[in-house]
Order: sequence, then C-alpha cells, then structure tokens
Amino acid sequence: MGLLDRLRRRNLTPLDPSFGALIGDLAGPIARIAPDGAVATLDGSWRLEWGVRTGREWKRSSTSAAVRQNRLDDTPVYETWMRVPGGDVIQRSAVVTDGNGHALVWQFENASPDAVVVAVVGLTQGRVHAELSCTELDGVPWIRPCVDAGAVVAGPEIWSLVEADPTAASADGENEAAVLVPLPHRQTITVLVSITGDLPARPTAPEDVAAGWKAITADAMTVDVPDVDLSAAWRRVLGDLVLAVGDDDPIAAGEAAWWLDLAGMHDEADRGREAVLAAADRDRLGSDAAVVALRALASKDLRQGASSALAEVAGPLAKLARDRLDRQTVSLVARALDGAHPGAAADARALLDTLTLADRAMSSAVARGAERVLGHLFRDIDLVERIDMLPEVPTTWFGQPIDVRGMVTGLGSLSFSVRWHRERPAVLWQRDGGPDGAVLRCPGLDPDWSSSERSGEALLAAPAGSETLLVADVDEVPTAPPASEVQREGVRLDPNDPPPSLS
Repeated sequence: MGLLDRLRRRNLTPLDPSFGALIGDLAGPIARIAPDGAVATLDGSWRLEWGVRTGREWKRSSTSAAVRQNRLDDTPVYETWMRVPGGDVIQRSAVVTDGNGHALVWQFENASPDAVVVAVVGLTQGRVHAELSCTELDGVPWIRPCVDAGAVVAGPEIWSLVEADPTAASADGENEAAVLVPLPHRQTITVLVSITGDLPARPTAPEDVAAGWKAITADAMTVDVPDVDLSAAWRRVLGDLVLAVGDDDPIAAGEAAWWLDLAGMHDEADRGREAVLAAADRDRLGSDAAVVALRALASKDLRQGASSALAEVAGPLAKLARDRLDRQTVSLVARALDGAHPGAAADARALLDTLTLADRAMSSAVARGAERVLGHLFRDIDLVERIDMLPEVPTTWFGQPIDVRGMVTGLGSLSFSVRWHRERPAVLWQRDGGPDGAVLRCPGLDPDWSSSERSGEALLAAPAGSETLLVADVDEVPTAPPASEVQREGVRLDPNDPPPSLS
C-alpha cells in the first residue's frame, strides 16, 4: 500500500482549489502547486514547503516577496524563483512515475555566487522518522534527497526548529519534519517525495518531464496570433487538458475531451471519454456529468468521424441528466447519430420541444480557459453547417499575420491564415473532411464575405479602423499550406520568456 493510500484513511480535509495550479501526469492531477512553490496533495494528506538560508538568514518562500513562478516550456512543470543576494535559487516541480508509483521531483538550482542551504519541510499527520538519507512517515519512505542531507529535524513548530540551524543526523516526531541540504554555488540538487507506491530508483529531471509533455502535444492544433499571451495561453492549456482527462472528476475529464478533439488530440480525448464511461459504470455520474458525457461522446462521432458508444448510452444518460439536459446538447447528439442510427437521432430530436435550457456552459477551470482562448479564433456552428473564423478581431491585430493550424471541427479539419495587403486582409483556408457545401465566414474582418469552397484565398474588404495601417505592399497572396503539412509544424516557443497564466 502506498503512502497516499495510507494517509487517505485519515479523512483529512481536501485541498482548497485556490491553493494553486494542478500538477500530475497522464494518470491525472495528483497535487497542486502554490505560487510560492509549495506543493500539497489534492486530498490534503501532506504539504511541502521550502526555504533557503543565505549566510545566517533564512528566507521562506511563503513569506518572501521576491518569489515569482512560471511554467517550464509552457507545460505542467513549474519553476519558482526566489531572489537571494547576487542571484536566485530556482525550484522546479514535476510529477513522475516509473511504473511502481508516483513521486514528486523537486530540483533546486543555486544560480547565485554563494553556497546556500535548502530546507524541505513536510507537514502531514503521522509518525515521522528523519535520517540524512531518507525521511519516513509511519515507516514508509517519504522524502529522499538524492545526496545526503546536512541535518534533519522533526516535531512541532518546524520552521522554528529549522531556523535554529540544527545539526542532528536523525530525528523523530509527529506530523512535521524538515530536511536541510547544502547547495553549492552553481550546483543543483534533487529531492524525491513519495505520492503513491515506491520512490523511483533514480530521479527524472524536470526538464525531461517537460520535454515529454511537449512531445505529447507536438501534433496538436497550433495558434500563432499577434497577441503573444493568447498564443502562449493555448500552449499552456493544451497540457492542462491532457492532465484533466485523467481527473477523477468526470465533468473535468469529459469537458477536456471535447476540447482535445478540437485540437486533433483524439487519443487523449478518448482517455477522457473512457474515464467518463468508467464513472458511469460505477454510478458516479450526476445529472450535470451526464450532459458532459453526452457531449464528449457526440464529439467523437462529429469530429473524429468514428463511432462511439453514444447510441447505446444516449437514452440512459438523457434520463440521468433530467432537468440539466439542454437543447444544444441534444441537437449535437442527434446530429452525431444521424448517419448510423437514424432512429435514435429521431428520438433525440423529439426531446427538443420538451427542454427549457438552451445550452450548457463549461464549468471546469481548464475547459473555461480553452473556451476563452479559442473564442477569439472560431465559432463552430455545427447545426447550420457554418464555421465562423475569427468572429472577433481586436484592432491591435490589424496588419499582423494570424495562423491557426489543424483545428478539427464538426465540419472537418480546418487551417487558416490571414495576411495583409495594405489595409485589406487576405484570408487563406483549407478544410478537409466534413460535408460538402459547409460555409466559411470571417465576420471579425469582413461580415459580408463567405465561401463554401474547401480551400482558397480571398482578399477581404478593409475592416473599420484599418484605414491608417502602414503595411508593406504584398505582391502575391501566399498559398495556405495543406493541413497534412501544417499539422506537423512545431510551435514557436521562447522558453526564456514564459507568459502569464490564464488566471
């Protein structure tokens, strides 16, 4: 039995979502990380804090004003920087698994000219026994530095004990323990913390964990717009969506599946649908989650063109949804069933006149984040066979290129770009799959333009407010690249300039 499994029996208070951002792996979120770098398990079974001693002064991350945080390459791997004399101490946090269990990796880098001491403080409930090589909780390995610590302490008022500069090589106590590790100038150290199962034999560097996240999302839809924060927000939300499909909450998993289908990440979206159906098998779906399940299953039929279990479960899910069922969801279900199950589709449409709710808003934080980002870029009107590219375009985008690659809508896979000929925008597009005759519009630039061609280019009317643009002449309108090629293009990242979070 793993450490977290033991602690869950203590019925500790679950962690408040306001604590910080979710971290985890493909199995789902496991903990949250606070803006100061503290990490706590989702059920609140333990929390880790950290601090640094420079000279004779201790600085705790939770009370230091000189702390800032960003993601590593826009992935769910976090860096927290604490300012110290002459430089910084950088903490990197990632969750890893080696098949035998999950662990938190804390890597500390001393980017300052002087040696420091790092304190890793664990707060929990249970009997702790600390040694220089490993700290145990109720006899199970819990915190293990990859080099022996310089000192350990255990017991109440743990930070007071830390700031007293202990020298003990072992300590016993209740609920609180600290490991103090020397960190020389320009060096790194790693500390492993058990979440479930056994600690890994050797650590995986957070940079390698981030590279793994980037590899998973490499072929997903890309967004390159004049608002660099918006482009970066999409890269961040992709990793969060992949994390969310493993969530124990079927609403979070199902809503993430909806957006991952749109991003072309169908295998990851299928994991979310599996989580939702597994929750249904365990009778863990409430009425709102049943609506999410219907949408997630319809998304597979509409966006992947692949059959889901929708025909078999639509009726039971609709009954479970009761008064939470909305017309938009039922319309999506009917459309998804039209081809292979016309009778079931007719039954779904028969429900429409009995429903009072028009639509259902996304409720999970990551789904709302995806909606905020992509709302600027498209409106997928499945029911009237129309896609609105760029429904709203800020005037600050005028005169600058826009590129969206590999968007998988209910009307096929769409890539589009905007280039400028003086004050007039040129739109380029390619749509693969979906029905013939679907209409494309670009109301944010030219509300009077539309096309039912699968690919093409068009010079639109100058949008209001673009008359004063000083844009270089464009002799030729560039050709939109095929979707088969653009989906393989990488995302341009600047890892040294991480953008702000969605929140």
